[in-house]
Amino acid sequence: MKKVILMLSLGVLVAGSSIAQQAPQKERNNRTEQRDGKDKRERKSPEERAALRTAKMSEELGLNKSQTKKLQALHLKQANELKEMRAQYKHTGKRNKNQNREEMKASREKMQASREKWDAELKDILTKKQYAQYQEQREEMRAQHKERNRDGYKDRTNRHHSQRS
Repeated sequence: MKKVILMLSLGVLVAGSSIAQQAPQKERNNRTEQRDGKDKRERKSPEERAALRTAKMSEELGLNKSQTKKLQALHLKQANELKEMRAQYKHTGKRNKNQNREEMKASREKMQASREKWDAELKDILTKKQYAQYQEQREEMRAQHKERNRDGYKDRTNRHHSQRS
């Protein structure tokens, strides 16, 4: 009888330890899964994006109706340009690395020129005080973005080092 109880308790311990090792760990989404989730969501139209951005900036900066109308037109113009750039980028196809790098560099320069043009037009729409407030908000967002990226990098390197051990 003692042997049966001993064997039974030993079996329960072995089964329990093997189940404990197979316990579900915190689920991590792979980058491809995250990208798939983004693609499955319906993208907003340029008009919707422009309206949302205008409403947000109008509220944050206290714009009047005239400024809001001008800003709406500016945002719509920018959203349409971005849509065209994305479509053009998708249709380039896969080529060798040097061509892709050159295309990426040209695309980056085009985006930067578009951003500078947009910023100059925005400066004409806003008052000096509003533009200064906008610049301040933009700098805060950049700092937050850098902080998140830096923290994310630390997390990734810590995970990488812990997996090696």
